[in-house]
Amino acid sequence: MQHRTRQRPRAAIATATAVMTGALGLVVLTAGPAQAAPTATTATIDAPASVTVGDDFDVSVTIPATADVFAYEITLDADEAAVAYQDGSVTGPDGGFDSVTQDGDELTIVHTRLGTSPAIGGDLASSIGMTATGAGTVDLAVTSITLLDEDGAATTLDAPAATAIAIEAAATTAPTDPATPGTPGGDPTNGAGAGGGTGTGGTATDADAVSGASRPAAGQLAWTGAQVAPWIAASLALLLAGGGVLVARARARRNGATR
Repeated sequence: MQHRTRQRPRAAIATATAVMTGALGLVVLTAGPAQAAPTATTATIDAPASVTVGDDFDVSVTIPATADVFAYEITLDADEAAVAYQDGSVTGPDGGFDSVTQDGDELTIVHTRLGTSPAIGGDLASSIGMTATGAGTVDLAVTSITLLDEDGAATTLDAPAATAIAIEAAATTAPTDPATPGTPGGDPTNGAGAGGGTGTGGTATDADAVSGASRPAAGQLAWTGAQVAPWIAASLALLLAGGGVLVARARARRNGATR
């Protein structure tokens, strides 16, 4: 796994330091008779075998068969280019305070008991929420666990657990070309319409705009939109002139017949 170097924010460092210092302070304040360090021998990590980019999922770490645990610190290695921690998603045993700090690929989970809460034992479970952000096979490894008892005695487990997650790329949809004819919502200047037709008369032309002609309705023959009013007027004028000639000739004949 390729690790990226990133400076830990001062606020995160201060928070982690304060939590661990507080835990040790509570250990000193509540110290009783000396006893053995916490008991623990192994740990397990659980996460989905596969997810898709954009999915949220949980990563759980369990420390089984423990005894005399007052605080613990779990270091988890996860590729920050492929998975991201969800702020505020950490959980731990009841009656304690849980926090997470991140430095590059390294996540540090801290749990400490509150006030006079007694030390705990048994199977201790901690969980964090994560989001898949990049495709590929990602290793999640618990690189170390440190347990403290009420007296500050420590037990450390090195590299106790690991797992891997296959992250699949999210499905993509081919983009629609707005200029392609027949595409809903296409470019009207390219002849594309909601029905995808590009037949004759389907596109307004510059000549139409100049002449003011409109396209024929469905079922009508197409026409050129030429200006015919002048021709009609001229034809009527010729018809009237011709009629006048005929009338004049008829009157002339009648006049000749009566003489």
